[in-house]
Amino acid sequence: MALQGFTRLRKHQFGRQAAHGTPVAATKAYAFRGTPDPNLNWTDPDVDVGSIDPVAAPYRQAPDMTAALTDNAMRYNSLPLMLSAIFGGNVTPTGGAAKTWHFAPASTTVDVPDVHTYEFGDDVLTDWFQFGDSLLESLEITAPEGLGACTATMTWRLGSIASSGSTDSPDSPVVPTDHDVVPNEVMLYLKDCGIYWADSLYSLDAAQVVDALHSFVLRITQEWDQKRFANASQNFNINGYGRGPRAIEFEGTWAKTAETVGIGSMSDDWMRDVAQDSFLRFVFTSVEEAAPGTPYSWTVNMPIRWFTRTEGEVGNNTAVVLTAHAFYDPDEDIVFDSTVVCTQASL
Repeated sequence: MALQGFTRLRKHQFGRQAAHGTPVAATKAYAFRGTPDPNLNWTDPDVDVGSIDPVAAPYRQAPDMTAALTDNAMRYNSLPLMLSAIFGGNVTPTGGAAKTWHFAPASTTVDVPDVHTYEFGDDVLTDWFQFGDSLLESLEITAPEGLGACTATMTWRLGSIASSGSTDSPDSPVVPTDHDVVPNEVMLYLKDCGIYWADSLYSLDAAQVVDALHSFVLRITQEWDQKRFANASQNFNINGYGRGPRAIEFEGTWAKTAETVGIGSMSDDWMRDVAQDSFLRFVFTSVEEAAPGTPYSWTVNMPIRWFTRTEGEVGNNTAVVLTAHAFYDPDEDIVFDSTVVCTQASL
């Protein structure tokens, strides 16, 4: 008997929905790793049945469905999906062959969440899942020691479930959509990154910190309320998301330089009696071009305050691990301003 169901034949495919509650065909296959975890919450009733073993049939409750996925070699063309799924705002790109995606999430108003349809399966076409109304609860991007390819860890919240192998929850539209992973997309390397730190946003251009940053981790978390309403819909699907608090954190491992330790440094700001506001920028600029004369790039600006310092080491040298929290700056009207230049034309 020929075996079927191979781990390396799994695929992760996503498409941004035009409306909550209406799954769409995936528009792209992404080079991710991991699996969804749909817990349908089957529950045995707490009843007396004249038996020490279960007799009465279990019942279902609202499901708890997530997917812990990783991108172990990030591509510029994957950033729009990740930033859309965590920030929302229905961002669309501008430009010709080189597409510019600008994400500037609101703080004093509430951006509409972007929800996505997630298709997951392998070579067994009768066992593909279709998860609608999916978005990110957390996104962690790691730029590693050694200046190699960045990685991402994602926690997806999945709002509805259907399957090509389900009688009561059939897939619509039919899954899987026919997509292959694009093999040669340009990757995001720390070797292509510059870091800047200054007291004001407009001083950043002249404030590059050199010979200091070994690695960093960018963490973004977003709380979501899951809203379910009695609409005679005969399912447990999430009907909407309520946006809660958001946290954005930058953790850098730094060599000891004048910018990182000593009077007037990041560490000095951390030790002050009153929190010191400053601005951080990182800029990735690839050697590969999205269009003639336009390289792939990713630029982020954040107003920050330093929150923690711990001692580290890199090889035989000491290092400092400084963690900053982004905050909303009302004068500049930003908390996180991100511009991605790539060739991803849509979601």
